[in-house]
Amino acid sequence: MRRFAHQLGHPTGVAGSLVGRLLDRANRGPVTGSVEALGVESGTAVADIGFGGGLGLRQLIDKVGPQGATHGIDISTRAMSDARRRFRREIAERRLHLTQAPMDRIPLPGNSLDRAMTVNTLYYVPDEDLRPSIDELARVLRPSGRLVVGLGDPDFMATLPFSAGLRLRPLDEVVTAIVAAGLVVVDHRRVGTSDRAFHVFAAEPSKG
Repeated sequence: MRRFAHQLGHPTGVAGSLVGRLLDRANRGPVTGSVEALGVESGTAVADIGFGGGLGLRQLIDKVGPQGATHGIDISTRAMSDARRRFRREIAERRLHLTQAPMDRIPLPGNSLDRAMTVNTLYYVPDEDLRPSIDELARVLRPSGRLVVGLGDPDFMATLPFSAGLRLRPLDEVVTAIVAAGLVVVDHRRVGTSDRAFHVFAAEPSKG
């Protein structure tokens, strides 16, 4: 189960490709809800950090249209190679830009994105990297930008058989890291109706 959890966070080899496709099917609702919370507009610059199987990339590319730019950033070599095959045309048209990098070292200039999201990624971020990672997400946002952080309910996630391989943080700890990065949480919605419902936080740069 720990090995499976590792594949979820850092897909490798043929098994990593299978996990990516599995995640796209299992997380369609959470990913779609996170994209909706972003409020993406046509012609803007957006990013999915830790894009995994690429479902979020597909939705962002469609939302921003041919005049927009979508950035996909992931630490996994397998996720990158699969995305390069899947999105060959969009990459050739320079509608999608892929970069392999960790969340705490995003290779984009400051104030370069209108929207950014990271979904189901914080379980794999070490404690010492949580604050630097959220700081990086805030750094690349424009003053009018928006960040969406999506994650499963920690109580529900703790019941999963592979939970021992995840870092399940209290929601308050995640919100504290977002606020410490100079952002204001403007929306907290649930994707689903039960106590297992997915959490989606939307945050914007503080105007103060």
